[in-house]
Amino acid sequence: MEPVTQLIEADIASAHAPGTLPLIKKVDWTITRGDFWVVGAPPGAGKTDLLCTVAGLQRPSNGQHLLFGRKIEELSEDELVEMRLRVAMIFTTGRLFNGMTIEQNIALPLAYHHSYREEELAQHVSDALSKTGLAAWAKRRPDQVTRNLHQRIGLARALALNPEVLLIDNPLSSVDPRQGRWWLDFLCELQKSATIVVATDDFRPWTDVGSHFALLKDNRLEAVGGREDVRKSEDVLVRELLTSAFDSL
Repeated sequence: MEPVTQLIEADIASAHAPGTLPLIKKVDWTITRGDFWVVGAPPGAGKTDLLCTVAGLQRPSNGQHLLFGRKIEELSEDELVEMRLRVAMIFTTGRLFNGMTIEQNIALPLAYHHSYREEELAQHVSDALSKTGLAAWAKRRPDQVTRNLHQRIGLARALALNPEVLLIDNPLSSVDPRQGRWWLDFLCELQKSATIVVATDDFRPWTDVGSHFALLKDNRLEAVGGREDVRKSEDVLVRELLTSAFDSL
């Protein structure tokens, strides 16, 4: 299968403290088209920084990063923007603008990156809202809806741009079981047409969904294997990540 992104001997530092010692060292990781990766680690291990690096939002402090076969450092700024549009990063908070309605939040990157006519723009926004079940809240601002929905709004905004790869930071971390079930069902269906990477501090809800599993452990990224490998693993951290929340999902 075609690699969509590769990290080769990559050191990854914190975005909040660039120039410091790397959070994650010597990462060798290839994500191929159609994969569904689940990366597990406790809070603070560097999951968000790993995903931001894969998305091209920050560069490794050492080593190489390839997006769709191209070395990041060899891309012009315009080429890098084009590559980034093919990879969506969905943060836990959604990173929304509270002064705008939900539909305006979704429309903003579409209007910035594409020259759509007004009716075309409205249709793309409507499609994203419908696909993610958010149409009823379209006219509300993010601060007028439950925070459980904020990351889903971020997902809708990303999907409106039709990315090939979705990187989703801990989508079940602050949702109730009903919202958690929505995420699992939605991503399971979405995986038929997109490459997905999820970072989590709880493996359990993902063991019937993900196809590849990895750990951030001792400042390294370690592959675990497939679903059965996770279930049967005797690794202490894997066992810890399989005995935390979401039993009711």
